[in-house]
Amino acid sequence: MDTLLKFEDAAAALSLDYVCVFYVDVKASDYVVLDFYGKLAKLNLKHSHNFWADISVISENLVYSEDKDSFMELVKRASAVSASQESQVVNYKCRLMVDGVPAWFVIKAAITHSRGRDFLFIGVNNIDTQEREQIELKSKASKSEIYSQIAMALTSRFDALYMVNLKTKHFAMYKSECAFGELKVGLEGDDFFNRMISEAAKSVYKDDYVLATESLKEEALLKELDDYGTFTLTFRSNSAKGPIYVKLIAGYTDKDHIAISITNVDAQVRRELKLRSTVMQNEVYGQIVMALAERYDALYMLDLKTDHYALYKSERMFSKVKVAAEGEDFFNQLQKDAEKVVYSEDIHLVQSALLKESFLKELDENGLFMLKYRLNSTSGPIYVNLEAVYSDKKHVVISVTNIDAQVRREQRIRAEADAAHQKACRDDLTGIKNKNAYGEFERRLNDQIESGEIGTFAIAICDVNGLKTVNDTMGHKAGDEYIKAASKLVCDTFKHSPVFRVGGDEFVAILKGDDFESRDDLAKTFMNIAKHNAEEEKVVVACGISVFDKKHDKNVSEVFERADALMYKNKIALKSCREEILNAANRAVAAKAAV
Repeated sequence: MDTLLKFEDAAAALSLDYVCVFYVDVKASDYVVLDFYGKLAKLNLKHSHNFWADISVISENLVYSEDKDSFMELVKRASAVSASQESQVVNYKCRLMVDGVPAWFVIKAAITHSRGRDFLFIGVNNIDTQEREQIELKSKASKSEIYSQIAMALTSRFDALYMVNLKTKHFAMYKSECAFGELKVGLEGDDFFNRMISEAAKSVYKDDYVLATESLKEEALLKELDDYGTFTLTFRSNSAKGPIYVKLIAGYTDKDHIAISITNVDAQVRRELKLRSTVMQNEVYGQIVMALAERYDALYMLDLKTDHYALYKSERMFSKVKVAAEGEDFFNQLQKDAEKVVYSEDIHLVQSALLKESFLKELDENGLFMLKYRLNSTSGPIYVNLEAVYSDKKHVVISVTNIDAQVRREQRIRAEADAAHQKACRDDLTGIKNKNAYGEFERRLNDQIESGEIGTFAIAICDVNGLKTVNDTMGHKAGDEYIKAASKLVCDTFKHSPVFRVGGDEFVAILKGDDFESRDDLAKTFMNIAKHNAEEEKVVVACGISVFDKKHDKNVSEVFERADALMYKNKIALKSCREEILNAANRAVAAKAAV
């Protein structure tokens, strides 16, 4: 072949890139081949006159079985020449058998013209290492994309996210519009736990303040994380429209850091409360016949088009009741399963909330569906939380998580806080509400006055006459009995009104309803009792009553001051009356002695 020398020169230059190179006379079919690394030693071809026939033999013996057909299509004279002329260079990947193992090679072909004849250059290069790396990367990328989609669906629901360094207590707070891809730093600082507790005074609704601050103490939160792996707290936060329910979730990101997310769950919690109210009114309860494991975690993928569902991840979910891992009618199956596994008092709640139409409406309106209810277990009912979010337009991810420890902790803290609050608001001597309780009641009334929601009410101020004299002459024990008697007199008179002991000898009653309508008669009755008691040397209590004037009174204090002034007038009148009684008695005794 007269082009051999030129081919060898060219091939030598290409030897750094190719395992072997073919140079084919398209018309005559003769060719030469150089094997640079010996990888294709089986061919044993250096110079031949029938390339198209030899290449069939090469294909049969060297090309991996799954790639033979496509390889032969490429190297057919017509297709190879035509493709090369059309695209200048043809690139083709296939697997060749090397030492009995398929390895990836790339074949490049190009047409060149010399002395009026067409020649085909074919270069063969081993790309097995690179190709397998690419395949592995694609596989990892595919898995990563699946995990990312699930993570985005489950974690893009927060309103704020805190990242806390447990060693330094430094924190950064991030805000998100819709997903972690949009995170922006909103706030950062030091001493996270103390700062959160101090911020709670203005951000947490007052009735949940003790719950939130006790739960967010560093020792309590970290113990919960160490014991259960996660920390969850639902409480009310102050907003311009009033208290709203939010959910706080915390977890370790590594041994030195925790992430804390806060999410607005107000709509879901209020819907749940409304459903629970409906359940209690209708008294529709079912019976549990099966039990669940004490703790479980489950993740379901639901196809909204077909209602097919599959259990994506589970530890011990429904292990005792044999619920199917997948099925074709999710919502109907769920209604049936509720009869078997849900705590009796919550069956109707679950069945009502998880009807397909209402379930999807909630998802569309809020982007999140959440339901807390109880399941039966061998140790009694346990609290679980169901959450659902769209993963795309056709699928929903539903997770069910055991939150029993967190709920029980919240209930315990609330009960302890309520007990402490009740004790702090109760007068030890008389057992009625004290000055602290009156302060709270007054604040609520002022809020109602400011918002225009208040109706009619009156304030009665009662003051015990002669307490100092009793203490001085008969001792403080007698004085305590005197105060108890005064408390009973006030409570018996204003039977339908809250009564508070706001001082050593002072009581306040807030008159509403029947007591408000009968206030004049009650005032007369109170005066008559006081006069009678003065004659009998029993407890005497002065009283003044003032009515709230919606047009003029701006707060409770203005009503209180008028009632207090009236009480002092009554006190003076009672004192004069008592002196008259004593004088009359003295005159009677003196007249009898004169006789």
